[in-house]
Amino acid sequence: MLKPSERWYWTYCPQKDRLLLDISDQAQFCAPFGASQLIQLPQRQALTMAEAEAFQLIEDSLQQLDMPAAVRLELCLTALCAPFLQQQAHKSWYFQQGSDAATAQYDIVMLRGLSSQYAIVLSADSDCANCLLLGDISTLAGKNVARLQVVRVLHNRVSALNVSIPYRHSA
Repeated sequence: MLKPSERWYWTYCPQKDRLLLDISDQAQFCAPFGASQLIQLPQRQALTMAEAEAFQLIEDSLQQLDMPAAVRLELCLTALCAPFLQQQAHKSWYFQQGSDAATAQYDIVMLRGLSSQYAIVLSADSDCANCLLLGDISTLAGKNVARLQVVRVLHNRVSALNVSIPYRHSA
């Protein structure tokens, strides 16, 4: 898996209308977020130490789910975009009431509409959680919300992830 580096930097590409993370001369991550969704348009803004630490925390959380490394990397990089995103209005009415889980940043949770989907908590305040959808979901209103979209929901709409993780030995 790719590891964050001090040589990574954020930028905005007006031609693509996308937030980009330059990883190397040969690699660039194109985020699914355009200018209308961003609070700032970075120009060669270096990846911070806090963002590098966040990358590892997100990666650790996503380890709970069985998914290919390439998908996990895409989700990690997309979740790192959170500080650049505008605050959303909450869309709680699209989702069933959950277990009112106490959510913390980078927790994996479950959202339920007409279908169910995993999400990662990007941030949480006293009332709501901003969640990045890990897959497509059909809401209670029958609207489809695509994978990698950020939704803001009241805490009573999320359910904690119940995954048993086998005990890991270290050498």
